[in-house]
Amino acid sequence: MTTDVTLRLVNPGSQQDDTTVVGYLSIRDVQFSGQTYESQSCLDLNVESHPLAVPLHIEKGNSKLPIFLSWLQLEAHIWTQSSPRHEIGTVHIEQKGMLPFGATREGPANWLWEILPEDVELVESTHSHQANSPFRFMCEVKGIAKVHLANGDLSDVVFLRGSNPLFTIELSHWERLMQSLEYKLPPSHESLAGLSSLQHPSWTDTTKLLDDARAHLRAGEDYDALRSCLSTLESLVTPPYQADAWKKQLTAFPNQKANGLAELFSGMATYCNKVGHHLSRRERDDDGNLQQMPLDHWEADLVVGAAQFVTAYAIRLRLAGLLTDVPAPTTDAQGETVSA
Repeated sequence: MTTDVTLRLVNPGSQQDDTTVVGYLSIRDVQFSGQTYESQSCLDLNVESHPLAVPLHIEKGNSKLPIFLSWLQLEAHIWTQSSPRHEIGTVHIEQKGMLPFGATREGPANWLWEILPEDVELVESTHSHQANSPFRFMCEVKGIAKVHLANGDLSDVVFLRGSNPLFTIELSHWERLMQSLEYKLPPSHESLAGLSSLQHPSWTDTTKLLDDARAHLRAGEDYDALRSCLSTLESLVTPPYQADAWKKQLTAFPNQKANGLAELFSGMATYCNKVGHHLSRRERDDDGNLQQMPLDHWEADLVVGAAQFVTAYAIRLRLAGLLTDVPAPTTDAQGETVSA
C-alpha cells in the first residue's frame, strides 16, 4: 500500500506549484501500535523520505553546491476522494517525524493519525457502494523548509507541497484497524439513544452481537447484513418471525402489551427473513431463477440501525427475566423427549 507523495516548490505568492521536485515522502504502511495523542488512540503512518536520482544542489557560478532540506513546519492531511471531499481525522507530526531531504533515504518514522468515531462513520458511508474495494483517500503534505548547504549554513527558506490521490487501505486491513481502535457503533446510532439505554449491559451485548451485520454492511453485502440480524434475533427466540413464539416467553406482561412486543420483535425478524433471506416465491429472472427481493443500501443501513434498538430491547427484557428462556427438552433413558 506504499503511497509516494512528490514534493515540489511552491512559487511565492502563487497557488501553483513549481515544476521543481525536491524529493518524495512515502507512506509505507498504516498500523496500530497503541500510540495515543492526548489520550486519544491513533493509527501509525509509517513514513520515509527518498532523495532524487540526481542529488539536490544549487548553482553558484560554475559550481553545483550540494544542499539538504530540513523542515521548519510540516503538515499532512488525509481526505476522502468523493465530492464534496472531507478531511478525515488529524495527522500529528512530531519533530522526529519531520524527515529531511538530502542525498540519502531517511526514516522510517511514524506520524500519528487520530481518527474519531465520526470520521470512521463518514469514511464508511462514502465507501458503502463500493462493496469489497479498498478504502481510497487523498494524502496532502505541505510545509516550510530550510535549505542548507553541505556545511550546514542556511541558504534559503522555501514552501513545499505535494499530494497523492491513490492512498488506499484494503477492506480487511481497515476492519482490523477499526477493531484495534475499538470502533463498534456509528455515532449517529448512539445519538438516538438515551444514557439509560447506552449505559445498560443490553446495549453493549447487542453491539457485539450485531458486529457481523455491520461488517457486512460496510462491505456492501446488504442481504448478508439482514441475514445476520435475523440470526441474532433467532438466538433469542426460535422461530423469531412468529409472534406466538415471542408471546410464549412474555408471560409476565398483560396480554395486550405481550401482543405488542411480540409483533414488534417478530416484525423485525419477518422483514429480515422475507427481504434478506428468502427469494421471491413467484418472480423469476430471464434464466428462470427465483429473484432476490430488491434492497437498496440505504434500506439495509436503516434496518441494521433499527435492529440495534429492537434487539437491545429484547435482550434487556431477557436480562430482567421478562423474556423467559424456553427450557431445553428433557429426554428419558431411551432418548425420547419427555413433555413437561
